Amino acid sequence: MNLLALFKPLLQQSFKTTGIYLLIIALTLAISATTALKFSNEQIQNAVALQAAEMLAADLVLTDNEHIPDVWQKKATQDGLAQSNVTLFSSMAHTADQFVMVNVKAVDANFPLRGELRTSPTLNRSIQAGEVWLSQRAMELLQVKLGDTVQIADASFRFTAQISHDSNQELGFGGFSPTVIIAQSEVARTNAIQVGSRIEYRLLLAGQVQQTKTYEKQFKQIVGHDADTTFDETQAQQQDSSQTSLKLRNASEGNSRLMKPIANLETFLQLANILTILLCGIAIALSSQRYVQQNQDAIALMRCVGATKQQILMAYLALLAVVFVISIVLGSVIGLGLGFVLLQLMLQLIPHLALEFSAWSMLIGPLPIAMLTSVIVLLGFVVPSLWQLLKTPPARIIRQHERSVRSMLWMLITGTLGLLIFCVILTENLQLTLWVVGAIIVLCLGLYALIWLGLKSLKGLRIKLSAYIRTPYQTAFQITALALGLSLITVLAVLRTDLLERWQQQLPEGTPNQFVYGLPPFELADFQQQLNLHGWKGTPMYPNIRGRLVAKNDLPFSETLLKTNNSLRRELNLTQAATFPKDNQIITGQTAFEKIGEVSVEVKTAQALGIQIGDQLTFSLPEGLLQAKVINLRSVEWESFSPNFFFIFSPQTMDENAGSYLGSFYVPEQDKGQLIQLIQQFSNTVFIDVSLILDEIKRIVAVLVQIISLLALLVSVSGILVLIACLNLLMDERKKEVALLRSFGNSKRKLKAMLSTEIGLIGFISGVVGCVFAEVISAIASYKMELIIQPHWEIWLILPMCMTLICALIGRYRLSYLCDIPPLESLRDINN
Repeated sequence: MNLLALFKPLLQQSFKTTGIYLLIIALTLAISATTALKFSNEQIQNAVALQAAEMLAADLVLTDNEHIPDVWQKKATQDGLAQSNVTLFSSMAHTADQFVMVNVKAVDANFPLRGELRTSPTLNRSIQAGEVWLSQRAMELLQVKLGDTVQIADASFRFTAQISHDSNQELGFGGFSPTVIIAQSEVARTNAIQVGSRIEYRLLLAGQVQQTKTYEKQFKQIVGHDADTTFDETQAQQQDSSQTSLKLRNASEGNSRLMKPIANLETFLQLANILTILLCGIAIALSSQRYVQQNQDAIALMRCVGATKQQILMAYLALLAVVFVISIVLGSVIGLGLGFVLLQLMLQLIPHLALEFSAWSMLIGPLPIAMLTSVIVLLGFVVPSLWQLLKTPPARIIRQHERSVRSMLWMLITGTLGLLIFCVILTENLQLTLWVVGAIIVLCLGLYALIWLGLKSLKGLRIKLSAYIRTPYQTAFQITALALGLSLITVLAVLRTDLLERWQQQLPEGTPNQFVYGLPPFELADFQQQLNLHGWKGTPMYPNIRGRLVAKNDLPFSETLLKTNNSLRRELNLTQAATFPKDNQIITGQTAFEKIGEVSVEVKTAQALGIQIGDQLTFSLPEGLLQAKVINLRSVEWESFSPNFFFIFSPQTMDENAGSYLGSFYVPEQDKGQLIQLIQQFSNTVFIDVSLILDEIKRIVAVLVQIISLLALLVSVSGILVLIACLNLLMDERKKEVALLRSFGNSKRKLKAMLSTEIGLIGFISGVVGCVFAEVISAIASYKMELIIQPHWEIWLILPMCMTLICALIGRYRLSYLCDIPPLESLRDINN
């Protein structure tokens, strides 16, 4: 018997059954869903990266306190990167009556490379020589109006516009307030930069993702003296990371407060990919097994007429190839359409995102991955079952012999392995994939065993409920599959809530929007009195003393640490306090200071420098050396808008009068006018307005919230389709039982009650098991996102009740049509 003689009738017979159509639907769903979601995720990540880049005004920024060597600009030109030069320094700005210390930002015509610089009145051009643009605070302090003359050091400028929006807002030296902008060519005319001046030179760079990654990699290789350096420039090779202040920052490093939300979004996107693959894998697995079961008679018949195992296997593989080609065509079209609709929907809901649809990008990127994933999963779930049937004698196949445990085990191993491999490929996160998939496998095996033993014991009791449990191993498998699909939908919903709570905690109402430092000790009491008078709440005022960490246990740090750790190459802000900041947590050691000469160390700094509790640290201060004993290690929330320190000393360890004070406080919008008076009263103190930074971060967080809400909804829709497929397959397996009971004279009412009770029971158990799945998977994801792991009691009430109701209704009405047709016709329809 040749292959064609087997394939043609097999093809005709297969397309007369429902099983192959369910398989095509499952494969189409897998291809279209993973393609659209992967493409959308890539677009979202790029768009959010651009949002973060706006706060840096570029994708990459080279900074130095000396002129940036020309070699780096040449390298950027070679790589095709757009460039802009910015110079930042402090200077005195004044009119005839007002004198204000300002932060001067000198920019060229290309600034900004990312984001916007908007002015009032609107000027659709770059700043010209002789002009100055002022921030609102600078304008209020100088008490000027448009057209007035403003003196900056030795140069006079005409005030032509107010800065209404500058996306380039950062904390640190570049974020000082008030701010003025002048043309880059005007820096020399001011004569403000002298020997000893504090100045920062910036080279802003922007380009395609691959271009910026290449430049960043080259920089790290050269400055870090990587042995594989290929950029052979003598001047660049002379840059020593231990002796130069030259640094390169990317968009996420430009503002640390954005790093955690964006990192959480990336993890959420990766988790959405994993859950989508698993949901589609469940649909493929169940549809595959249903298809194999429907073809048991056909396999037995072919064996009886003399077809070999190899011929039958090749015929079925050819049939699966036809199925796969059909699924590819449908999945590609639907995937392209879904991707387009998804991006258009996101553009409507989140207009701030710069999303771009590209059919070609989908065809050469996510689509091949989705196709390969689907075919591997399909073969992993189908071939073991087919091979087991081919090894079984025809007579036993015809008698509907139950599949062996070995067959099911091989099916699960091969199918799961395929899912695991392509979860890693799709997410590019091996650790998260192993954690989630590993936990699911362990849970599935453990809960399947418990459910099977429980159902088997319940059936052995011979009570009324036992009548609804006919095949414990099969029912346990159905419950586990149903619970897994249900839990995968639930995970994204609970994680969305957890992320919202975390971001709201990060930026609660009343978050300090003014940062003050350089407050002289003799003005501390008056300053605190003014804050209390206005009712402006804030953090404690911390003494700020500059010093260097020079030794541990009387031994200097190694040359390697001196070259690689920035904490050892610069002066640090040191403080002393009786209590720790509220958002600091003690990781190990004493919870409070007990005597003079003790120090608390930030845990990551301690790990990087090999500092342990009990070590004696030596610091170099202006008044001499200071030694202190490490009494604890603590975590620090660097994303908070409160003062934080690497090292906090016990009270009276340092002379507080040797430095100044710093802190932060909140000024309501309606009180901003009174803040000007405070700034003028304490003219020797630096005030930083972080409200603009807060507004930018809140805007980006709002975008992230909308993104995860939309993704959770889309994955939930896919999951619901999978649940419907699971329930339909579960119903199909009861067709024969309903038909047989109908032929024995059971009433329609009794059959409906039986189905409602049985399927409702399965739904209830699935809901409970789904809660266990959801809690474990969400706990893993929360751990990876550094969220608080907490139970979600609401799902324990909602899921079991909803699943019981849904399954009972489906069980009551889904098969009721069988009760209305003759039993003989119903029996003939079993495998169709």
